Amino acid sequence: MGKYEGHFLRCLSCGFLFADNPIWLDEANSTAINVTDLGLVGRNIWFANIARSVVFYLFDSNGKFLDYGGGTGLFTRLMRDAGYDWYWYDKFCLNIFAEGFSADMGSGLRYELLTAAELFEHLVDPVQTLSELNNLSENILFTTQLLPENPPRLDAWWYYGLEHGQHVSFFSRKSLQILAESSGLIMKSNGNNLHLFCRKNMPNLLFKFVTNPFLCGITALLHRRSSLLSSDYEIMRNSKRVVDANRT
Repeated sequence: MGKYEGHFLRCLSCGFLFADNPIWLDEANSTAINVTDLGLVGRNIWFANIARSVVFYLFDSNGKFLDYGGGTGLFTRLMRDAGYDWYWYDKFCLNIFAEGFSADMGSGLRYELLTAAELFEHLVDPVQTLSELNNLSENILFTTQLLPENPPRLDAWWYYGLEHGQHVSFFSRKSLQILAESSGLIMKSNGNNLHLFCRKNMPNLLFKFVTNPFLCGITALLHRRSSLLSSDYEIMRNSKRVVDANRT
């Protein structure tokens, strides 16, 4: 952020790299969406295509789903428009696009799949957070860029995000495997930026296959679901009527 001195430590056993005592986080997270995240819209569209394919081939498409750390709600809105009963949660960001479909975090509901786009690199305590996520779902589809085997200098890799200070945890593949095992889960990965923690002992090749961009595109075209847009509109309109009636 141009004004703090940060110290980063790396585990010599698993390769996990993390910021030690990131005292700048409160200030860094005061703005949920950092101004340098120019790929936010494109990333949500890409992740929505991936999620549709993963749900269609690997999970119950008629279940309930949760986007954890859902930002503006754009991903949740895309998934509901595609016909999936998706909900939103984010303790830092305002729900703009999926208002009315925020998850009740105290309900005890278990979700068929939880999505978390660009969340894990923000975690100060990944083990504790994963335990909390696992209480919501035993299937977690998420994105985070794997740390190269030979970690770049702090000034030589864009994903460190030193200019905004929000990224504090960087995972090797081995460290993600160990993290998954800490909650009794199995890790599947495309070896780059897309990962799945689950209890299903599926071949990693199957995960790579269903997340292949070409298959995702074909799946979106051939297996369309009825959008929830119309029913969501009625829900929101009726909710507004109730609010207006109470005000009257």
